[in-house]
Amino acid sequence: MGSPGPAIAALLLIGMSGSSVRAQQGPCDQTISGRPDDERIVVWPLPAQSPCEQRRVPPPQVRAERLPLAVRPEMLAYHIESIAGQAVEVPYARVVGVFGPSVFLVDSQRELPPLTGNRARVLVFTESTTLRVTPALLVGATVTISGVARTLLGMHVSADGPWPVTLTPDVVKHLEIRAAILARSVKTADGVELTASDR
Repeated sequence: MGSPGPAIAALLLIGMSGSSVRAQQGPCDQTISGRPDDERIVVWPLPAQSPCEQRRVPPPQVRAERLPLAVRPEMLAYHIESIAGQAVEVPYARVVGVFGPSVFLVDSQRELPPLTGNRARVLVFTESTTLRVTPALLVGATVTISGVARTLLGMHVSADGPWPVTLTPDVVKHLEIRAAILARSVKTADGVELTASDR
């Protein structure tokens, strides 16, 4: 609120004895009244739910949605313990093997293949979907995967996807599989969806 000084000066200059005068004010100012021969000045607050208060509309509440974490297969594999359970988008994933109509293996696309012992591969389970392409077409392709990062143990014991019988612990170790993704979408580099819903 502004200072009532100018309004008090206006009241004293009018000189109307015993009268209550409303000074020139804006619609959102306080009401000031008093007597010119009395030093007492009364400042009346605005009534509740005044038009001025009604105009003070609070800003709309914007609810921020958490975006998927963009991470390459290699980074996901090495940091699965801290990323597991989060929504992820995995670009530049090169398909290196297919284990069934809804399970395949990827690593990071790079100019030179990683050396044996330094590979970090990710097993992909398509959620309630099957692949629309044959393994011969899919292997070697670069895709973008959207889904939830999972640990191998969590994926193996859960009912979210059938674990391939051929992936024994020895095979997993030999192939250097370190993480998994429960995928809801698998797309080519130009955005073509490669899965079809089973429902």
